[in-house]
Amino acid sequence: MRALIGSAFYSNGLLFGVIAMKEFRKKQKIFSRIMKSFVIFTAAFIFVFIGAEPYVQEASAAAANYISTLCDFLVIAAVVLLFVYYNRYSKCDSFLENIEYEISDWGYYYSQRGENTAGDMAAGILADVKKDGFNVRAKLEIGELDFEFCALKKNEFFYCAYVERAEREDMLAYLDAAINDVTVANLKRKGSLVLCIVTDKAEDSAIALSKTTVPLGKKEQLKAVYSIIETGSKKCYFLGNKPSKCQQIILSYIMKCKSPIDSGLKGERQLEFQRELEKHMESFDLKAFKDGSFSAH
Repeated sequence: MRALIGSAFYSNGLLFGVIAMKEFRKKQKIFSRIMKSFVIFTAAFIFVFIGAEPYVQEASAAAANYISTLCDFLVIAAVVLLFVYYNRYSKCDSFLENIEYEISDWGYYYSQRGENTAGDMAAGILADVKKDGFNVRAKLEIGELDFEFCALKKNEFFYCAYVERAEREDMLAYLDAAINDVTVANLKRKGSLVLCIVTDKAEDSAIALSKTTVPLGKKEQLKAVYSIIETGSKKCYFLGNKPSKCQQIILSYIMKCKSPIDSGLKGERQLEFQRELEKHMESFDLKAFKDGSFSAH
């Protein structure tokens, strides 16, 4: 028992060390299995003892007291395991899961939209969202940035803008404007937000953000994602391997396909920015992540 609790506290020296993300996640999953197994065992043991206690008491009062003390110890140990696990891993679990999706996703996909110019493509996407009952505002300005349209329906938010040559700064600025419009102008605090950048050419710096998920709120009630579609090549950059409401919006209106994505619509297996991200995550530092000094992008 002491060895089990000791492994929970130290987990082979992982408390605040620098370790590759894959190794970190492996140890996290092992710890999770130990914790869940121990909690289930504790609950089952106590449940059986409650039913058998009268018989044990009748046979031996000393044995009953001993088992009762053991139950108390098991409960305390289970609470300690739960506390250690969630204190150590709860903040980074969602973050690391999103990074794993980014790294393992296909580099890009091919859209099945038929339009060839930016204007026609934006108009085609707008027509599709209108058919599905979105509340639409077209040709609007948000935060001094021009959007082709924004579409809202319950907790689904879809913003589309045209940028001739999309760069990182454009992605950040447009998403910031869209988030501000959702949270401040429309007073929404939860839901799924998709930013679609229609462009003639996506620069590498913009593509490197295309698979990023931006969680907002303490409980991540609002999640925002990027998507890029190039007019000529019909290449579509987005996080395509993680099922979500955002993915559904992108597949329905930008990709014009269903899930799972057909293999014929998949481009390169992994792009340079994904390989760089994987290499960068080899230096994942839990302590730096917790104090806000570690960033993936």
